[in-house]
Amino acid sequence: MRRPTQSGPSSAPILSVVIVNYDGWEDVDRLVASLAAAPELATGQAELVVVDNASPGPIPSPWDGPEPPARLVVRSENGGFAAGVNAGWRATRGRWLLLLNPDVIAGADLLGRVLGRIEAIEALPEVQRPAIVGFALKNPDGSLQPSAGAEPTMLRLLIEPFFPRARRKYLSPARVRPGPVPWVTGACVLVARPVLERLNGLDETYFLYYEEVALCREARRLGYRVEFDPGIAVVHLRPLQNRPPSPALRLYTRHGRLVYFRGDRSRWRFGIVAGLTWLEAHVRGAWAGLNGRSAERRAWQAVGRIARDMAAGRLWRGPEVRDLAAAVVGSTSRQPQRPKLAHVSPGKEAACPQRPMARGWRS
Repeated sequence: MRRPTQSGPSSAPILSVVIVNYDGWEDVDRLVASLAAAPELATGQAELVVVDNASPGPIPSPWDGPEPPARLVVRSENGGFAAGVNAGWRATRGRWLLLLNPDVIAGADLLGRVLGRIEAIEALPEVQRPAIVGFALKNPDGSLQPSAGAEPTMLRLLIEPFFPRARRKYLSPARVRPGPVPWVTGACVLVARPVLERLNGLDETYFLYYEEVALCREARRLGYRVEFDPGIAVVHLRPLQNRPPSPALRLYTRHGRLVYFRGDRSRWRFGIVAGLTWLEAHVRGAWAGLNGRSAERRAWQAVGRIARDMAAGRLWRGPEVRDLAAAVVGSTSRQPQRPKLAHVSPGKEAACPQRPMARGWRS
């Protein structure tokens, strides 16, 4: 990689910002408006792409016009966060990708600071360069959010139920120091394009949860460095771990955990995880039924079904889990269908085919 230099409008940008949206246009509008003032966009050093993951309802103005506030990629279905990220980075040209959640608050100086971090990275000897860098997340009151996590292990899986829910995947912010970490959250993360190219993007088997953990694991397996850098921080309004655990969210999180452990290349460990997940689903589903929480009971029944199927070698993929979640919460409508690429501005680009990412063992 070469050091960042001034880019003109006709040259490839250094940084491509990708924001994946699902029914969060108000958040997207606020974030894009703050980033649009960055001079790095005008000089061509950075570009900004929004991926709409088949949000329900029409695309609001001005996004449905001929000149939207940022380049817009519209997907025909909601395949999950990983699928949205893949659609975004494949439609960009930057040698670095900055992934941002829509519910992030960032100023116009964010892009300049990230470009400065890239310059510092590319000045390092190649063996010392991180390829994935997670930045600090803060709550609206200024307190720190968990931004990096420990390696998922069988031991952590057994003791996590005794942790506060917001800490089950993550390391305490007080314990995380700048430098190498097992994984970083995908709410605000910098990724070198060669990582995504070698891994063929994020694994679209995931729908929501654990996909960034898997990305960091696979990158480290290829010899790339994953680091945490608290020198750059953004406010994250609604972290997933702080939201009430809806029946659908319980299904997504357990599915993501099963997919993650399925990819750790150990049949016996995955068998234990699948068995524990089935047992948890059986016990908690029965308890939910006794307390009259029918939607939650159906969600746990679905978790048990997925755990049993995956233990037998049947892999549940993101869109299948999405549809199952819709069924257990009583929704009869499927995701709205749209043209694969409604419009990309400026210019038009063909939608890239989704290719499965090679994982560990296969049945």
